[in-house]
Amino acid sequence: MGIKELFFLRHGDTGLQGRYIGTTDVPLTESGKEQVRLTAGALREKGIAKIMCSPLLRCRQTLELLDFPCTCQFSELLREVDFGRWEGKNFAEIVQIDEELINSWVTEPESFSFPGGESLEIFKNRVATFKTQLEKMVEDKILVIAHGGIIRHLLCLVLGLHSDKYLLFDVMPGCFCSVRLYAEGGVLTGFNIKG
Repeated sequence: MGIKELFFLRHGDTGLQGRYIGTTDVPLTESGKEQVRLTAGALREKGIAKIMCSPLLRCRQTLELLDFPCTCQFSELLREVDFGRWEGKNFAEIVQIDEELINSWVTEPESFSFPGGESLEIFKNRVATFKTQLEKMVEDKILVIAHGGIIRHLLCLVLGLHSDKYLLFDVMPGCFCSVRLYAEGGVLTGFNIKG
């Protein structure tokens, strides 16, 4: 594998910060669209050769606003985690209905499943599968348009960190991170870059 430059762009703002929005298909707000338009300028100069994008609406809208002249593929692997019955709720609301499950999430993350949603094991396997696909791509400058949870876990994988370190990365809407990926592993070269 030659050196690759990876750019992980989180979709623009949906107006739902603080709520667990995984597979719920919500659009960008007007301010979220403006964030992406501004960030597009900073990304345009990177010479992106290929784009990989989550199929969810907020990422598709982000892709359209970038309007880059390169190949794009949608990948189901890039869907945000399915929070099940926690979708659309904030932490305080979840504690009221599922306090015991919150404790399990913290104490037993390896075996935890969101109620009525996805297990963390399946989610992490999806992200790992996508990382392997990224490594095999022939293009040397790849943009990934995805969600906060996906990007946090991808960063852990490419930087060689344990997945329990994902909360170290506060990935902001409409911003991108850059990683230089060598055969030996990745180096973070930029974080929360915006226009």
